[in-house]
Amino acid sequence: MDAVSNSIKNTLGIDAQGKAYPTFKALRTDVTARTITGAFRSGWQADYPGLYDFIQPLYYTGASSNDGDYSNPELDKKIDEAASAKTIDESNKLLNDAQTILFKDLPAIPLWYSNVSGGSSEKVSDVQIGWDSDPLYYSITKK
Repeated sequence: MDAVSNSIKNTLGIDAQGKAYPTFKALRTDVTARTITGAFRSGWQADYPGLYDFIQPLYYTGASSNDGDYSNPELDKKIDEAASAKTIDESNKLLNDAQTILFKDLPAIPLWYSNVSGGSSEKVSDVQIGWDSDPLYYSITKK
């Protein structure tokens, strides 16, 4: 918390100060009560292997995990269109368009993203890493 505050202060010249919480539950209580007036920590891990799960729950107007109360009708429309798309490719294109809106509005600032860890073996082929830094087990072929 101090390192992030100091980075903001040193980089942007904003007098940032952290607020310690004794438990994650205490933080979540203030987040859901909307009593925090500055930036706060959040975190998300997708439940399903798709881009939709990283966008809709966090940024769709009124969504259950939209802790920042972000709202953009254009984004909501793209998400609705993606949810009713006939193919995954069509849905992903619409969700990429939605991400463009998010990059412009910047309702949240990602601080880090996990790097992928992997290994290799001559006993398998077709190993691929997915968008979420996990191996795509279904694509691996045993030699």
